[in-house]
Amino acid sequence: MQHYGAATEETWERFISELEALPEDISVIGINDYWFLDGYQRVLDAKKNGRLQNLEAIFPVIEMRLDHFGGTDGNLSRVNLHVVFDPDLDAEMIKAQFIGALQPKIILAPNHAGIGWQAVITRDSLSDLGRRIKETVPEEELPHYGPDLMEGFNNINVRLDDVQAVLDGPYFKGRALIGIGKTEWRNIKWNEQSIASKKNVINSSSFVFTAYPDTARWAEDVRELRSSNVTHKILDCSDAHYFSDSEQHMRLGACQTWMNTTPTLAGLAYAIEEFDRRVYVGLEPPALARVRRNPERFIERVRVASEKEAHDLFDHDLPLNSGFVAVVGNKGQGKSALLDCIALGGNSSRRNEFAFLSPSRFLSAPNQKLAREYATELVWATGTARKVQLTQAHDRAAPVSVEYLPQMFVERVCNLDPDTDDTDEFERELRIILFTHIPESEKAGEKTFDALLAQKTQSSRDDILRLRDELQATVRQYAAAIAFRSDNQAAEVQSRLALKKAEVDAAREAVDTAKAALAAIDSESKDDGELAELRQRSEDIEKTRSDLLTRRSTNEQQQAQARQQLANMEAINHRAEAIRADVMELNDEAEAILGGEGDPFLILRVNDSRYASWRVLTEATLAELSAAREALDREIAAQDQARRENTDALAAADSARERARQRVLQSEERVAALIGDESDEESHAGLTALLQRISETPARVNALRAQIVERSKCIYEALEAQLRAVESLYAPASDFIARSEVVKNAGLEFNAELRLLPTWRSVSAGLDGRRNGDFTDWLTELPQRLEDASWEQLAKQLSEALHRLEHERGEVDGELRNPSNALRSTTSLDSFLMNMFDLTWLEVRFGLTGDGQPLSQLSPGQRGLVLALFYLVVDRRTTPLLLDQPEENLDNETIASKLVPAIHEAAGRRQTIVVTHNANLAVVGDADQIIHCQMHERRFTVSSGSIAELDVAKFALDILEGTKPAFDNRRHKYEAFPSLV
Repeated sequence: MQHYGAATEETWERFISELEALPEDISVIGINDYWFLDGYQRVLDAKKNGRLQNLEAIFPVIEMRLDHFGGTDGNLSRVNLHVVFDPDLDAEMIKAQFIGALQPKIILAPNHAGIGWQAVITRDSLSDLGRRIKETVPEEELPHYGPDLMEGFNNINVRLDDVQAVLDGPYFKGRALIGIGKTEWRNIKWNEQSIASKKNVINSSSFVFTAYPDTARWAEDVRELRSSNVTHKILDCSDAHYFSDSEQHMRLGACQTWMNTTPTLAGLAYAIEEFDRRVYVGLEPPALARVRRNPERFIERVRVASEKEAHDLFDHDLPLNSGFVAVVGNKGQGKSALLDCIALGGNSSRRNEFAFLSPSRFLSAPNQKLAREYATELVWATGTARKVQLTQAHDRAAPVSVEYLPQMFVERVCNLDPDTDDTDEFERELRIILFTHIPESEKAGEKTFDALLAQKTQSSRDDILRLRDELQATVRQYAAAIAFRSDNQAAEVQSRLALKKAEVDAAREAVDTAKAALAAIDSESKDDGELAELRQRSEDIEKTRSDLLTRRSTNEQQQAQARQQLANMEAINHRAEAIRADVMELNDEAEAILGGEGDPFLILRVNDSRYASWRVLTEATLAELSAAREALDREIAAQDQARRENTDALAAADSARERARQRVLQSEERVAALIGDESDEESHAGLTALLQRISETPARVNALRAQIVERSKCIYEALEAQLRAVESLYAPASDFIARSEVVKNAGLEFNAELRLLPTWRSVSAGLDGRRNGDFTDWLTELPQRLEDASWEQLAKQLSEALHRLEHERGEVDGELRNPSNALRSTTSLDSFLMNMFDLTWLEVRFGLTGDGQPLSQLSPGQRGLVLALFYLVVDRRTTPLLLDQPEENLDNETIASKLVPAIHEAAGRRQTIVVTHNANLAVVGDADQIIHCQMHERRFTVSSGSIAELDVAKFALDILEGTKPAFDNRRHKYEAFPSLV
């Protein structure tokens, strides 16, 4: 009763009353005595008499001093050892077999060893020892000594080895734990004993304890002891020397040690063994804080039953731990049935892929009547409940309260063949989880990752469509230029031009000859006034007719130009109308966001009146030109008639001269026809223009080739803009993955990238293999030559591909050819070049790799692990998570090193319920609750508890390890290899 007062009934009554008034969170205490169990028995008697019903267990603790001394010769200090016994042990047996066994081995403190005390330990004998010790000290030192009983206690010691030997004996093996005071151990400055001896003391203890004035130091103390390679499992103990109203920190109720375990010695030992997960020192453990803050996210219990007593296939009323719950049992014993019922109660969206509650099993037609008799009910930590019949479908109008990964669903999405199936469903599942990392403020009202991505990339996708249209136009120009180059050879045109020039020269000589003949006739002819008049009229007619023909040609050009302008403006007007419609739509969308009053977000001004007035004027001009053309045609017809009449008159007056004149006219017309104009490629002017175009074509082809590559680059830059948008969306999840040790341990890494798709192979399919040598293979293998998907790398390869296409057999130094000749008859040059340069085979993809491999190359088991890790670790949702055999297709090492840590991390954030057959998950994974499912007498039954409970450990051993003999057999086989032990 240290510092409580005299050991009177009043003091004891107050002590018991204060134990009954302990904070409701304290349900287990230990009563600590030096060498005696008197206080423990007094408290235990009170509980047996109906008091202390607030306490689930009371542990007997015996404290003694070890013979390890430190300090100085004049001020020795000792380490106190605390032995916590199983409360199921009888106090008298502890006295007889523990205290009685150590009594002969007691050692007196070194400075009093000469007294020779060897009595049985009783209060009287210890008081006698204290009195005898005080008799040996000078009178002036006596004020520094305590009462006789205390001095007796302070000077009897035991060896650590002796204590351990007794505890390892048949009475206490596995039924006691040793603890040591952290402060006492740390404050001792060893002199004769080595540091190794000091470490041995603490490492021989199961735990270290202290009374924290401020528990904020606890985590740092744990790290410090762990780094020193000594027992680091520190518990906060009230070390209650004072009543609860004291200002001392070592008072009743001043304890902040939380343990997630059963109130037994086995539970205490298990919690200490799983210290990092099951022990917390502080005001409130995170597990309880999560439930307190979000009780609507934790299932308190599940009930599956029928209201009719005759129906007892299911009759579950099962509480569920808020952490990691493992559901175990042999095949066909109801594990999936229980998980399906929990998922149904939580309105899982994967109702169609349940294993037990499916049309092929419990919900089959013959079972429908029976199934309707049962309902599942989830009771949440808020106290609210949802009850539904087992036949009920997923309710789309109600929220989904759990996330469920049925085995059927996992197998389906993880076994898709990337070469034949649409594997996007697997990646879509991952994107659903990635979406949980995007802050609500950045989701722009979208409900899915894909919808948000579409919104973020709309601008770049519009740019890509426009740029591909521009590329198409350039490709057509290139194809036309290439065709022109192939169809027109300079040497051949030069030869034709030389022949044409000879024809022109000959025709001009003929004109000169005809004119000379006419001049000779004129010089010999008489001066006939009538004939002169006819000749003059002929010249006037020819001049007038020539002017009329020129005017008609000009008229035709003006009409053609006017019609072209009308057509062009009509097209522009149609495009303006389309833009006007887009502006109206954009304004509607903007108004929905901006709201209120004000000018429109977009203002488009189309000058319709100007277009209309111009169109009226142009159409009027065109009408005038058409009328003028008709008038010109009439005048030309009149001149042609006058020409014929005058020619007849000349022929009658002087036939010889008229024939000579006609020869002059015909020769001149031939010269004009041979010279021609640029529109007539068979004329001298046309051939000259054609030769000029041929000489300009190489530069034009080069320019168009460069323009094609440049257009393709613009498309690439638009894809990069998409990539940046994707990266911005993935950034939160990417950062999380990079920081998560669990995910990193699984080899998962994230990146967003521009990736070449398998559709690239379709580009080379357009080549005619007979005409291209190894060019077809070279083009197919282009992706393998790329160091990365940068434009620098792509441009180099694409430019060379275009160069090879223009040369025979696709050889770099081959003769020039028409690229169309390299293609199959079913492939046009336009389509081939678009397939190559429009970059439809290059796509923005979010890249997640597992152990360095793309997702598409992972095995079904590896993909299943990725999916499980995403839901367990990456998913930021806090609704309960249900997994059905996530260990399927995984080896034990992967389960222990990757899946178990992931489940621990998930259970630290959300309620996690896992059906498993694997001991690594349930036992090594340290489940907070193990539920055992059985089919017994045609009824599904469940039982549950902690692995720290003997019966739970036993059925876990039977089911997961194949019974203890089987486990022992395997263990003994391993022990045959000393290097493994």
